[in-house]
Amino acid sequence: MINLAHLSDEFPIDISEKDFEKMIAMKTIGWTQCDSEMEWLSKLYYLRKGVKEGKISKEDFHQKEKALVINWWEKWC
Repeated sequence: MINLAHLSDEFPIDISEKDFEKMIAMKTIGWTQCDSEMEWLSKLYYLRKGVKEGKISKEDFHQKEKALVINWWEKWC
């Protein structure tokens, strides 16, 4: 299990490895477009993990994180 809200002691958001892999592979219109909160949280978690492990550059991280957040706000808020 992966806790997508690992900094929250009171409100964990657990997802199985299989479901996590499915969520980060989803590309409805593009990778930064999400159809659910779980998909959005999975992709943010994936990006944050990637930058911490040095798998993506900070510039690429900031660009993709910004696109995820803006696309989420435009669609759901």
